[in-house]
Amino acid sequence: MPQTSGAELSLDRLVALAGLATAPAPQGLSQGLAGGLSGRRRGDGGDLFDLRPFRDGDDLRRIDPAATARSGRPQVRSRHEEVEQSLLLVADFRRPMLWGTKGRFRSVAAAEALALSGWRAVRAGGRVGLMILGTGDAELLAPRPREASMLRIAGALARAHAGALAAPADRHDALADLIDLVTERAAPGMAILLATGLDDPGAGFGPSAATLMRKCPFEVLLVQDAVETAPPPGRFAAVIGARLHRGRFGPSGSAELLERHGIPTRIIRAEHPVEAQAA
Repeated sequence: MPQTSGAELSLDRLVALAGLATAPAPQGLSQGLAGGLSGRRRGDGGDLFDLRPFRDGDDLRRIDPAATARSGRPQVRSRHEEVEQSLLLVADFRRPMLWGTKGRFRSVAAAEALALSGWRAVRAGGRVGLMILGTGDAELLAPRPREASMLRIAGALARAHAGALAAPADRHDALADLIDLVTERAAPGMAILLATGLDDPGAGFGPSAATLMRKCPFEVLLVQDAVETAPPPGRFAAVIGARLHRGRFGPSGSAELLERHGIPTRIIRAEHPVEAQAA
C-alpha cells in the first residue's frame, strides 16, 4: 500500500485497496452484496430452484416440457429470482471530519473504509455508487458495476477531499438534514453505507434515520479518533471558529446514540491503517 501523511486522501491508496478486497469482509451490509441484499428485482435467474408437479393456479408458462415428457404429467419449474444488488457509499466530508490526532484524519479513514467496502461489493458482482456530504450540494454518482465504477469513485473521493480541505471553515449542515437528502435520492432497497464521526447529528437524527431504514438497508461506519476512545486527562485550549475555548476531552457517545436508534454500526479506528482493519 502506498504511504501518505494521513492528512491527505491518496488516489493511489484508494485504487490499491482493490488488492485487499479478496480478504473476508466483516459482518455487515457492505458484505451483504455477496450474500443476499435486496434490491430491484429483475425476474427469474438462471439457476433452477425447484421442479414439482403442476397445481391449480400455477402459471402455465412455467411448465417444463422436458420434465413433463419424462414424468408423464405436467411439471412446473421455478428459478432463483435475480436481484440487482446495489450499494451506495456515503462519505461525510463536513468540516468536523477533517482532523485527526494520530494516524489518519477521520475523513481519510472514512474514505478508505468506504473504498474497501466498494471494491468488495463490485468483486461480488454488485453495483456501487457514491454520495459525498459536505458543504453545498451533495455530489452523487449513480451505482454502476465492475471495477471501472470504483476507479471513478476513487477519483471523486480524492478530488472532493482535497476540495474540502481547501474550502473555508463555513458552517455545516446537521447530519439529519443530509440523511434526508440520502433518503430522497436513494432507490428503494439500495444498501446505504455511511462513514461518519456522527458530529452534529441534529435534533431530527432519529426520525431521519428511521425513515431511511424503512426504505433501504442502512449501516454506519463510525469513525473514531484516538482522543475519542481514550480521552487524555487535563484541560486544553482550542480555537473553534473565531473564539478560544478551554475544556476537557470526554468520551464520545456516538456509538450509544446509534445503538439507541437500532442502526447497525461498525467502528473504524482512525489511528489504525486500513490494511490492519481489512485483515
